[in-house]
Amino acid sequence: GGLVVTPDENTRRTQALRKLAGTSQPAGSNLVIVTHKPNIMDAFGKDWFDVREGEASIFQPDGQGGYKPVVRVRPDEWSSLTK
Repeated sequence: GGLVVTPDENTRRTQALRKLAGTSQPAGSNLVIVTHKPNIMDAFGKDWFDVREGEASIFQPDGQGGYKPVVRVRPDEWSSLTK
């Protein structure tokens, strides 16, 4: 995003990322998206200005095409999830 693509393309990508975050997955599965900070900030707003490399943002589809943030997992928290 940003200066690498046109504003129209950046808007398209932002909308696509939001749509993916709001799309329900089949039971027993999850969707993992790997992206970069500018894309996250464009799609999810200023609350993600401090997103760090290796951080995960977990969203839950709201059933109406939108999403709600569930939790952010910072890199130093990953090991606590495996216990």
